[in-house]
Amino acid sequence: MNHFHNLTGVATDWGSPMRAVRIECAASSLVGDLRAQFASQFITWDYRGILDSPTDGLRLMCECVSMGTALPAEGFEIGGITLVEVLEEWRTDFLTHHLLVLDFDTYLVAPYFSNNDMTIMAGTNYTPSEGLVLQVTGRHSSLLRLLRGIRSIMPVERVTTARKSEGISTDGTTLQQHLIIRTAYDNGWYEVPKKISIRGLAHKLGLSKSTLADQLVKAESLVVSGFLGKDKV
Repeated sequence: MNHFHNLTGVATDWGSPMRAVRIECAASSLVGDLRAQFASQFITWDYRGILDSPTDGLRLMCECVSMGTALPAEGFEIGGITLVEVLEEWRTDFLTHHLLVLDFDTYLVAPYFSNNDMTIMAGTNYTPSEGLVLQVTGRHSSLLRLLRGIRSIMPVERVTTARKSEGISTDGTTLQQHLIIRTAYDNGWYEVPKKISIRGLAHKLGLSKSTLADQLVKAESLVVSGFLGKDKV
């Protein structure tokens, strides 16, 4: 498994081809996106599969979960995404689940999916707390093109790649924990002496000191566990 933050050059510059990639965009990076603002009224949007599209766009089945927030009428469109149909609706305790069909306009997806050499994987979702997680598999050059395209319109906080026969591991830090550790490292938290206080770090991240301390300890524990690997007793 390999984590990286900047891709330049051509596909052949990157050694063994990527088999799959997980792209994560934090919720804080999407606050100006009208689609994210609308989606954030709901608890989660989970990808369920690709359907045949009558156009050159991309038609997806998704499950949307809410706590009473009403969906707009079929035909509602925002930022090139159209709600085509509500297939099913059911309730579990206090939650309402909606199985939906969404159309993504050609101008959004044609540069990336028109060659039929890349597809979206399970695990793709959007939540107001974590932001967007997109998991795709396909041809190495197409994965790079998609990643560059996303980076041209929004910040990408973390990229995880799978090569050869590996899968994309979802173990490890959450995106929030990842951002906390990265911000702490960039601001001198791990230097001697420390260049930032816990209060200063909490202020930078917009978190309370107690939340930051809790998440930092959990993230550091995961990082150390991963570092120790098989040597951990």
